[in-house]
Amino acid sequence: MKYDEFDINAADNVRLLSDIQLGGRLYPKGYSLNKEDVIIFKMYHIRRIAGVVAEEGDISAQTAAGIIAAKLCGKGTSFVANDKGECVIAAAEDGIFISNEDRIDKFNRMHPDVILNTITPYHKATNEEIIAKLEIMSPLMTQEDVDSIIFKLSGNTELLQIKPINAQKAALLYSRLQDDKDENRHFTSVVKKLVTEFSSFGIEFNSEYNANYTSDSIADELEDAIKANNDLIFILPPLSSSNRHSMIARAINSVADDNICSHFPQISVSGLIIASKRDKKIIVLPYDYDSANISFINRYIKQAIFSEKLLVDDFKHLHSPYLIEGENLSSEDVANLIIAKGQGSDSKKASIAAIVLAAGIGSRSGRNKLMVEMEDGQPLFMKAVNAAMASQANPVFVITGYHDEDMQEYLDNIDVNVVYNPAYRSGVKTSISLGLKSVPNFCDGCIIIPADMPNLTASDIDKLIASFRPEQEKQICVFANKGIKSNPIIWSRALYDKADIVPENANLRPVLVEHADYTTVVEIKNAQKLLDVNFPSDIEKVAPKNNKA
Repeated sequence: MKYDEFDINAADNVRLLSDIQLGGRLYPKGYSLNKEDVIIFKMYHIRRIAGVVAEEGDISAQTAAGIIAAKLCGKGTSFVANDKGECVIAAAEDGIFISNEDRIDKFNRMHPDVILNTITPYHKATNEEIIAKLEIMSPLMTQEDVDSIIFKLSGNTELLQIKPINAQKAALLYSRLQDDKDENRHFTSVVKKLVTEFSSFGIEFNSEYNANYTSDSIADELEDAIKANNDLIFILPPLSSSNRHSMIARAINSVADDNICSHFPQISVSGLIIASKRDKKIIVLPYDYDSANISFINRYIKQAIFSEKLLVDDFKHLHSPYLIEGENLSSEDVANLIIAKGQGSDSKKASIAAIVLAAGIGSRSGRNKLMVEMEDGQPLFMKAVNAAMASQANPVFVITGYHDEDMQEYLDNIDVNVVYNPAYRSGVKTSISLGLKSVPNFCDGCIIIPADMPNLTASDIDKLIASFRPEQEKQICVFANKGIKSNPIIWSRALYDKADIVPENANLRPVLVEHADYTTVVEIKNAQKLLDVNFPSDIEKVAPKNNKA
């Protein structure tokens, strides 16, 4: 396909990129102009038009939407796509809408012209209710791009499904501490809330169990509830401090096959625990379930109830809720306020960001060197990432490209900025440019660290940062061993357009010679600190001898 700004006289067969309203007539996105249309457009003094011309192998947005929707939609769903590339997906029967936020997020990263939005997963949907919308932003897509999306979706079940509501037997297990009127009143309030929320989902509350607040007593009653063939066991704690170290948690760990979710990121109702014993679901309700905002927590309870199998990975990335807006500090809190760091005017320290370049293929090493497993079990590239994270550099950006998905597994649980470079095959300069565009303006400079330097430590990075003078506009700070310059290298903000890494022939690099007047060289006595893994022999120096990565 060919995108361009076309002269209206040459716009025959050009497809519009957006809706255009002229004289009461709508020309929709994707509409292919004909000779009569050109005449009408000229009457309205339109001389140029943004559009796209189809080439061999291109398909319409409507066709693309239909192909992709067919791959997304599973049992109990239906869809219809229009000629603008918009596809509406609906429930084909009453039931529970099943989907996964992480997979939806991943889908929306597959192609910049394809967007999927859904209703909240585990919603009780009715026949013909809209559950999702898919939009192809461009009037055309290449068949190759559509095939690529279909391939990426091929390794999993359909993303959108409607599951019929089947009756499930539920037991209530009261963990009693005081067994008095106040405790009974609280339990009654929680149960009323629970029944109100879930009785319409086919949950039948038909048995009750009582346990003392000891791990042995709770475990015994839990075993009885499971043996009684209950599908769900809801445990009600007697304390608001119920958590993964509580009596209840200990009891569950002694009985359950898997403790699926022992941490829930919602203040005041953080005590949710989800576990499983064979095909039985065990759910510990937060103590304040009856009085707190539970819309968020109910979403995960529904996931536990309606998932065919409970898997730890499905609860690994719990989405965090937002607090209610408009709350103010108490007078006591105001009197004890601690001002956040970085707001004082007396700080003279340089603010240096870090860019870890982990996008390259590394063909000279004969294999994917950045993913070679080190002695600590982590891949080589994480050595540089961890060093940057532990240093005074802030913020830290990791530029990925080749093997991005493999790297994401290791970057997923640390608070670091991951930037994907789709042009990683075009060379390291594309990664440097992408990283520097991401660096905040408050940073005085940026240290660029190749990810194939596993011996570099946080203290080494801090030593280079300490040599940077924030009052000097133009400057470069670089390591050297016996006069030979080496990565990493700090560039001041004024030199971002010149920024590069130090090559092997560092002293011959024109850009370093050009800026020699304001280059600070920091000598490193141990040459191994600056080892840059390029060849198979380099890998053997830093990785275990038996490494087969």
